[in-house]
Amino acid sequence: MSEPSREEVAARLAAVVGHVARRVRPAHGELSAGHFSTLATIARFGPQRPSDLARHERVSAPTMTRIVSALEARGLASRRQAPDDARSVLIELTPEGARLLSHARTERTTAVERLLDVLDDDGIATVVAALGALEAVAHKAVGVEPADVAGDSLVGRTAAR
Repeated sequence: MSEPSREEVAARLAAVVGHVARRVRPAHGELSAGHFSTLATIARFGPQRPSDLARHERVSAPTMTRIVSALEARGLASRRQAPDDARSVLIELTPEGARLLSHARTERTTAVERLLDVLDDDGIATVVAALGALEAVAHKAVGVEPADVAGDSLVGRTAAR
């Protein structure tokens, strides 16, 4: 039997990631995946200008304005004046935003752990062997060079860079 093509691997991986992502999505009221992603970006890279957040999250400026407004309304993020430009603001996590993000990550980890229960030790070893390659894909997806985070995983990172 021949090896699957990159296209076949990509199709299978996309399906698996989609199915798993839908089953491990944290359930926190009105917050969408985009809201959580924005909180995680701020946690990962520190306070950001709204335009930088929009670019990183691959959304329009008006969409990011709505996301930031929703996060502010829930007390999860706040605005402060940029130290280098009085006309610009930075969006930063509030302590409640950091707490909610940490809770969501824990909830997601627990959900994935339950899904992994179907695997025996050999299956877990196979997943572990694939993690490095999958993390490289994730680094590319979020625009981080693996060399910038050598030995570090994007998972659970909350320190500002």
